[in-house]
Amino acid sequence: MSTINLKRLPVVAALALGCAVLCGPSAHAGSVTLWYNGDEDGRDAWSNQTDVGDSLVYDDFIVPIGDTYDITGVFSNDIMSDPAAATTAHWEIRAGVSSANGGTLVASGDGADTVTATGRNVNLGNFVAAEYTNQVAVNVTLTAGTYWLAVAPDVAVQNSYITTTSGANAVGSPPGNDGDSFESSSYLSSYFVPMSNPSNEGPGTWDYSMGIIGTDQTPAAVPEPFGATLLPIAGLIMLGYLRRRGTGPRTAAA
Repeated sequence: MSTINLKRLPVVAALALGCAVLCGPSAHAGSVTLWYNGDEDGRDAWSNQTDVGDSLVYDDFIVPIGDTYDITGVFSNDIMSDPAAATTAHWEIRAGVSSANGGTLVASGDGADTVTATGRNVNLGNFVAAEYTNQVAVNVTLTAGTYWLAVAPDVAVQNSYITTTSGANAVGSPPGNDGDSFESSSYLSSYFVPMSNPSNEGPGTWDYSMGIIGTDQTPAAVPEPFGATLLPIAGLIMLGYLRRRGTGPRTAAA
């Protein structure tokens, strides 16, 4: 039966820990959902499309202080009477939005619309409709701040309605609960009207089901200098171990 040399364990452990720190995977590898406002709550849905009179719904998301988001996709969840008609979608990201103020357009575009059924049937009382995700590939980098997102399929009026949410299964901040949403529509002759305005959804907190996908370039949770100093410490432990065994380098006698 083999025996374990207990004197060697501190050396092995130190080296293993150093490798784990320096060689471990990144804390933010691969695209993930960076922000999602939450699943539909069955309260309502609002016109959200661009063709034959646009009507866009914007809702806010936050990139935390110290973070940088590399966004590769944006999406909205909408009930649709003809999902096959949505082949492209328009998207916008804005900053500094407020009532009757569109703020600054940070990024926008039109792209291929990947339409996928969410599997949820939205019951709005007087009718039930199937919900679909409209997703567009993008390439946007955002630093810390508050932004507003809109994603609307390029389909005719009365085909697409973005669903309301109360934050169920939300990711990131805010989790579909702050009511800082706006609607802007040439079709309805409105310009960045708060959705809590009585002329729109009425008083209360109104948020909409949408989100962003990408990678968060936040530094790893364990700072690199910690790992960088660990290996020299392990080396000192090893040197002391070798000297005790009489095999390590020695200082010449005076």
